[in-house]
Amino acid sequence: MKKLISFSKTKEWILFICFILFVIAQVILSLRIPDHMSEITTLIQRGNVEVSVLALPGAKMFLCALSAVICSVAAGFCISKMTATLITRIRNALFEKIMSFSLPEMAAFSSSSLITRCTNDVMQLQNFCFVGLFVMVQGPVTAVLAIIKMKANTTWLIISAVIVVLMILLFAVIILIVQKKSVLNQQLIDKINRITREHLSGLRVVHAYNGYDLQGRQFDSANDELTKTGAFVNKTTGMISPVLTLFMNLLSLLIYISGVYMIMQSGGYDEKIAVFSEMIVFSSYALQAMAGFILMLMAIIMLPRVMVSSKRITEVLDMKNSINDGDAPAETEEEKGVIEFRDVSFAYAPGSGNALSHISFRIEKGMTVAITGATGSGKTTLLNLIPRLYDVTDGAVLVDGRDVREYKLSELREKIGYVPQKSFLFSGTVAYNIDYGQKNGFQAALSDIKKAAEIGQSKDFIERKEKSYSAWVEEGGANFSGGQRQRLTISRAVCRNPEYYIFDDSFSALDFKTDSTLRRNLRDHAKDATQIIVGQRVGSIKNADMILVLDKGELVGKGTHDELLSNCPVYREIVMSQLSSGEAAI
Repeated sequence: MKKLISFSKTKEWILFICFILFVIAQVILSLRIPDHMSEITTLIQRGNVEVSVLALPGAKMFLCALSAVICSVAAGFCISKMTATLITRIRNALFEKIMSFSLPEMAAFSSSSLITRCTNDVMQLQNFCFVGLFVMVQGPVTAVLAIIKMKANTTWLIISAVIVVLMILLFAVIILIVQKKSVLNQQLIDKINRITREHLSGLRVVHAYNGYDLQGRQFDSANDELTKTGAFVNKTTGMISPVLTLFMNLLSLLIYISGVYMIMQSGGYDEKIAVFSEMIVFSSYALQAMAGFILMLMAIIMLPRVMVSSKRITEVLDMKNSINDGDAPAETEEEKGVIEFRDVSFAYAPGSGNALSHISFRIEKGMTVAITGATGSGKTTLLNLIPRLYDVTDGAVLVDGRDVREYKLSELREKIGYVPQKSFLFSGTVAYNIDYGQKNGFQAALSDIKKAAEIGQSKDFIERKEKSYSAWVEEGGANFSGGQRQRLTISRAVCRNPEYYIFDDSFSALDFKTDSTLRRNLRDHAKDATQIIVGQRVGSIKNADMILVLDKGELVGKGTHDELLSNCPVYREIVMSQLSSGEAAI
């Protein structure tokens, strides 16, 4: 919670102080009403009183009520303004923090949990800031000022104290019961969010395999558990309202019963009127004081859930990034266009086996290097080390002669045009997707976007669309085929005009003709750029300047197609599985 409070700036503290002052003024004005009520009651009890005599205390009581309302509105404005600016700042901090996460941090939380933390948990905090702080300030002020104004005999004070203590004990029991369930409730929201995302993301698989019943059972199981937990919490906290009503009515009843006894024991008529008037005033103040305690207890009831939510938000904000900007000063790169792996090993988690072991190679400027190997051999893992999506466990990866850990992340990634294994498009226009990540902060001209689309073999299907480059792309590129998405993501990389192209099995959805044309275009367009291509098609990689062969995380072959055929059994096996003996020899 301290972490979240630190987001408050001078403006928020000023608004909070103004809010407290308006609340105090509202309570003071509200507590003046019983005084005027007592005055009116005394005048009426004496008899033969004219309306004009009652007008003055009546007008005072009306002005107090009206002023209290105005102060309440002003207090509400201050707290709502403070809450809005504070929560906006926290949301921005959460977004920026998550955007700085690398793949290890994302794996530590999961996407579904991060979505819940940015939405549901922030909403819990927002509700508490607006409602909880209101009652936390108004409650104690009301209770204290009402108790100060309560002047009566010991009997009424003891009755009020006993009722308040019983009420507090009941609330304490309810909080202890609800606390653990509130934690579980937020975890179950994470779970149901994850299942829903999986169902929506894998909708085609669900339809194709008739997995409706399976998905339904998974959702029903999570939903039933969430429903039971939520129902338990709501039923338990739902007891509060009727119990509070019971305690308040019980307090009034006991005060009036003891008051009647006191009136009967009183002497003269004036004394009876005085006791009656005192009873009315004390009853009003006692109910006001009790209302103050109730407000405090309501805030306490809100605390378990908001404490859970604030802890979950703080966990994200306090997460230390495993990959940060390098602190070495910028230097002139003497080996521009060169990538080198020096005895690189990598493990996804401490204590787990190495995904890559002792990888060493050097790629010169302008070379086209292909990486191949069996599924799970570490090809994608190796590529992810170049833009520092992960950091090496041992060894070093050098780009332009510098260790990638010395670079600012933005500086390093500015050099790279990366096309991931899974093509992903953002909601927006086609031009926006091709120009995504505008290099050096400048937006590309439409002519450059068209040129990139032409090289990436996406120009034809783009210009066949009604709005061409202004055509809308649905979330994830759902309104494009797999091959079209691949070509658009390749065009996106081309539009950056990078020093290095990294293609992670990015041609798998393309037919051989399109594949061949695209590679030829790339070769002509990016003659000086270094290209690293992960591929499974031997026909697509055999013309590379160098081929790296991975097997179980180890580099088992390095050389040209002909060299590997003669000295690398793993590569020869891959070739023979795709080509005939005669084709392999060509």
